[in-house]
Amino acid sequence: MQRIISALIILFPILIGHVFAQEIQFELTRVEGQTLDNSGFELVEVLEIQSNTTSIGSIYNANNQLYKVNIKKSISDGIKSFYKNSLLQIETDRAIQIRVVDFKISEKQQSGKVASGELKIKFMYYLKGSFEPVHLVDYEAGITYQRSIHRTDLVNQILNKGVANSLVFFNDWIKDHATYNRKLAKSVKLQIFEKFRKSDQDTVFYDSNQSLTWNDFLERPNRTNRNNAMIFTSLAMEGNPFMEDGVLVLPLEIKIYMLPGSSWVRTDGKNDYSLNHEQRHFDVSRVVGNRLINKLKAFDLNPENYEAEINDAFFESYREMNKLQEIYDARTRHGLDRNAQNRWDSILDQALKGDMEEIEKELKRGK
Repeated sequence: MQRIISALIILFPILIGHVFAQEIQFELTRVEGQTLDNSGFELVEVLEIQSNTTSIGSIYNANNQLYKVNIKKSISDGIKSFYKNSLLQIETDRAIQIRVVDFKISEKQQSGKVASGELKIKFMYYLKGSFEPVHLVDYEAGITYQRSIHRTDLVNQILNKGVANSLVFFNDWIKDHATYNRKLAKSVKLQIFEKFRKSDQDTVFYDSNQSLTWNDFLERPNRTNRNNAMIFTSLAMEGNPFMEDGVLVLPLEIKIYMLPGSSWVRTDGKNDYSLNHEQRHFDVSRVVGNRLINKLKAFDLNPENYEAEINDAFFESYREMNKLQEIYDARTRHGLDRNAQNRWDSILDQALKGDMEEIEKELKRGK
């Protein structure tokens, strides 16, 4: 009997203070009885996106009247305070945003002395960084209960229990996923490589120890093209990232190749001079591939946008390759200017050794 009287004494000023609004306010505090080990995150933002944020529902008071339920200050402030008070505070750069889709409580009268209720929760967890937040995982749960109509304090326990369950869930999720979930990677490690690939009639891969021959030109000559020969060269980049001890590792293979089925030569154009001109087109692609490798090695990649940076670098190099091929043909007049051809032979030989000074000048000059 003393416990019921105490509850009524506590609620009495609330009833007087909110007689017109008919509201009751609860506070989210902390996980009861313990402080959780932090798996490596900080809750920095809580967004309320549920349809009605002015109230989280209704419960019955001791007079069997429905009262609207609010969280002290706000739902977002309450959840942030709860997480902060319940977790060990550590230094971490993993900033978390919670989007509150559902945090609602409702009750029904079982009798004049008993109310039954349900708390529904749905939190969406996002990783915040320099760009748009990245969705990680959702937590969705419910708690059903029965209580004495006089024990409104039990509702506060239910609310805190619901938030505590969400915290335990997400803290464990971070711990379980930190080492292998790409979204949680703290750094990116590039492994750039080239491997020997055997050439065939479909693809001839660049080999510094093996020059092209006319046998690598298999397409029929283009009747509308006035050139004696035409070569199709290109570069490609492939990689499949994986996680290793929380680090995102990205092996990247750079491939320089020509396509025999898209390259041709006229019978009267088969001579060593013309073959050298076509080989130098292949060398241009090799030089651009080397420049791409150097660019990638200099990157300090962010896990949030590493794909965009790498892809941008590749497409920039691809455009550079096409531009340099056009400049090479324009300067040499497709090989007809022998003095210019000799100069470009020297420029490309130096570039293949790593000296890009003349290549940089030509790219700045353009066609």
